Amino acid sequence: MTIKVSFETPYWLINFYHTITILSIAINSLGIYFIRFQSGKIDNFKYFLLWFAICNLLSDFVMFFLTQPIPLLPIWAGYIHGPFWSVFRIGTHVSSVIGSIILGQQAAALTMCFVRKYQAISKLDCQNEISNNWLICVACLTQSLVGFWVTLYYFAGIDRATALNYIKLNYPNLLEKFIELEDFQLYLKNEITSWFILAAGVMTVVFTAIIIFCTARMFGLLRNLENQVSPVHLKKHKTAVSSLIAQLFTSPVAFLPPVASGFLLSLECEHIQVISWILLAMTSCHGTINCSVMILTCPPYRTFVKNKMMSSFGKKRTELS
Repeated sequence: MTIKVSFETPYWLINFYHTITILSIAINSLGIYFIRFQSGKIDNFKYFLLWFAICNLLSDFVMFFLTQPIPLLPIWAGYIHGPFWSVFRIGTHVSSVIGSIILGQQAAALTMCFVRKYQAISKLDCQNEISNNWLICVACLTQSLVGFWVTLYYFAGIDRATALNYIKLNYPNLLEKFIELEDFQLYLKNEITSWFILAAGVMTVVFTAIIIFCTARMFGLLRNLENQVSPVHLKKHKTAVSSLIAQLFTSPVAFLPPVASGFLLSLECEHIQVISWILLAMTSCHGTINCSVMILTCPPYRTFVKNKMMSSFGKKRTELS
């Protein structure tokens, strides 16, 4: 089979990775500071939110600074350009597994934020209060699904010799180019990868179902509590729920690009390699966008930023005058 694959490193993508990682570190560090020191007394919900923010930061730093993935579509293969390989000699597959662990934790953390907020609101109504056992069960479920998914991904990898034999048989015109790569990873369409894709689908459905259930219950409880709880207290809970939903809507930035790449791969799109690079660039923006949304949708954080900006602007005007 003769196909065209570019083995030249897209340095525009590498530079984009560097830029977005620096931006992500700055914004997510600010977000972590806000959650830790500007959240006031919102019980331990802020620690779930902190877990999610740290996962956001680690995901961007690991995936787009330490790893820097370069796909070689339409072949189901790729290599990494970052320090994980160039400095620490950690291979493409292991680096991808590490990234997947953090990505899975990111999804689990966001899910648990909804669960914990639902529990906090349920405590306002004695008849619908959710116990800690329910919280622990959901946490165990999410961690089990992430663990199963990552384990399947780990075993989906094949060694270099097997990969080169496969390329020799199926893409002989590209064998030389693959041999020139110090490290790469090829994935085959087999039983393990099928289970991996199925596990990813199940994990997505379960996490989404938990979030939808918690959100519906939270809005229902808040409606019932309108005449029983002070307007200020009720507004704080509504704002927190709205912020979580806004952050949830940024998730497609991280998860849709890989799905879109798989869809285009099945359609045998001619320019899929370049498109996959663009989609990866979009994915790298997720952590930055998510944290920005969190800051903008949380009144205390938004007010803090606004006051700092107004203060800085006022000082500059005073200096100029």
